Amino acid sequence: MKLNLADTDIRINISFAAIITLMLIIDESGICALALFCCVFHEAGHILCLWAMGEKPERIVFSFYGIKLERLPTASHGRINEIIIFASGPFANFVLSLFLILISAMNETLKTWALISLITGLFNLIPIRPLDGGNILFSALCRMMKTEMAEKICNAVSIAVTIPLLLSGIPAAAKTGNFSLLASALYLTGAGISEKKRIRV
Repeated sequence: MKLNLADTDIRINISFAAIITLMLIIDESGICALALFCCVFHEAGHILCLWAMGEKPERIVFSFYGIKLERLPTASHGRINEIIIFASGPFANFVLSLFLILISAMNETLKTWALISLITGLFNLIPIRPLDGGNILFSALCRMMKTEMAEKICNAVSIAVTIPLLLSGIPAAAKTGNFSLLASALYLTGAGISEKKRIRV
């Protein structure tokens, strides 16, 4: 499915629509809907930051790996501003989380929502590309060294993060039946491989 909004292409892949529909049907707690809102709020933080710097995203893609902003290949605001752009998504989640905590009082739903928003922000700060944390690390390294060396360091960090998660996620799933850690590790691995292919192209 393709849409155009304010000169920005919006693409919703079948994989995204299918997995969201399945999760919303299975989940009776409403947590999936809250998580989806937190993800959208996260991307809204990026979009607002880009607009503040005079740029519009070229494309917004909804896929199996989540919601992703794609910018023009020529778009660049300098490494410091790039770090700010990548950090704006997690920052939006932290602001939302703080706001929800302040108004939650005894409302457990708002407290759960605040926790989900906090986790969303922290998860995106994991130093693996294409997550914000990985892009922040890459941009910071590029200020100190050549791009090729920054790429090698980022790849090494990605491996150092994902392998322990995989090794600990498998026995955790087998013993407790909790697949969240393993699913996160597999997601990060798949997202990392997808990003490497995109960069090579």
